[in-house]
Amino acid sequence: MNFFNIDGPFQRIGSIVFDVIALGLLWTIISLLGFGVTIGAVTTALYTSVYYNLVKEEGYVYKTFFKALKNKFLKSTLVWLILAALYILMFFNITSITQGILDISWLLPVYFSLTIELLFITLYIFPLMSTTELGIKKLFKYSFILANKHLPSTLLAVIITISLLALLYTINNVLLIIILTPIQCYLLSRVITKKILTQYDTTVW
Repeated sequence: MNFFNIDGPFQRIGSIVFDVIALGLLWTIISLLGFGVTIGAVTTALYTSVYYNLVKEEGYVYKTFFKALKNKFLKSTLVWLILAALYILMFFNITSITQGILDISWLLPVYFSLTIELLFITLYIFPLMSTTELGIKKLFKYSFILANKHLPSTLLAVIITISLLALLYTINNVLLIIILTPIQCYLLSRVITKKILTQYDTTVW
């Protein structure tokens, strides 16, 4: 049988599992060392490596990871800080309304809708950033457009993300993040990057 050969399925699966765990460990360590500020940069690097090396099976995993981390550090970090600020703002507004601090309950559906759109943008912006050289403004613009244009795929990405978060909450083991984070990137790289982003010539945007 060729199953256990060096180029057989067993070796390929084992190699992917090893790379997933190693990338998850890198993502976790760099995120912690940066006190959360580096989450954006390391997430972009993770998506870049997962898509090009594990999905397309091109190049070298760790070389791609660290190259993307270096080249897109500043832009990814700024995008992450903007997203974090927007999430904090939405959380503050929704919490203030539900607790009666702000008497503008009629705005609650608006804030919930904005939060959902923000989640949609978040799911697209890192895969988009990992495969293009778009500026920050265009990253937000096209993440919003693509997420709403390809709504079925977007909803599938949301389901995948929520399911993995639910699994993390159920098992209640923080170390599971090391495995689940790259798994999410792998699945979304197939749902978003491979299925959607490859349809477009992003160089003309």
